Amino acid sequence: MARLLFTSRNFGSLADPSPHQNLAQLTKLIGKPIQIMNQVHGNQVVVVNEPTQVPEADGLVTANKDLALAVRVADCLPLLMYSENVVAAVHVGRKGLVNKVSRYAFDQMKALGAGQIRAVVGPHICASCYEVGPELYAQISKSNPATAVKVNYLDLYAGLVEQLPEVGLSNLHLCTKELPDYFSHRASGELGRQVGVISL
Repeated sequence: MARLLFTSRNFGSLADPSPHQNLAQLTKLIGKPIQIMNQVHGNQVVVVNEPTQVPEADGLVTANKDLALAVRVADCLPLLMYSENVVAAVHVGRKGLVNKVSRYAFDQMKALGAGQIRAVVGPHICASCYEVGPELYAQISKSNPATAVKVNYLDLYAGLVEQLPEVGLSNLHLCTKELPDYFSHRASGELGRQVGVISL
């Protein structure tokens, strides 16, 4: 059974993907090495079998029970996917949604022998708060129709549900912009990041 958690502002920021005190503290809490990534809003998904240098990616997948995976976010969706024998941590923003990074992670999990896949989405900006310009709204809603909840507002979670119909998705319904317990670039322009962590 997978173990997962999401940090809040109270834990401190993990904006820097390089090793530092907060990451060391989180590693101690988890009780196993944590693999993080340098996220670039792309669709690269990396399978990791053991702790390695920080890869440039927006998704990590492992079947190693002695390794935890982490995704760093402020307003984007921290997607933690799991089956009985494979887990994934995925960074899904609007670019990641368009680039179908979640589908790449799903395919990598299946390639490693994952059976039924479930997933949890942690704190992220909600549809009522994610306002974008008309051109961007038209672009995203055209490629991902479910995101179009009202004019110039995007529902990234609905887009993710549309993109992963075979995955049992759960949403914690915690908006980073509305709740001061979480870092939010939209709310304050700050660079802090909370993380989602998952392991077998």
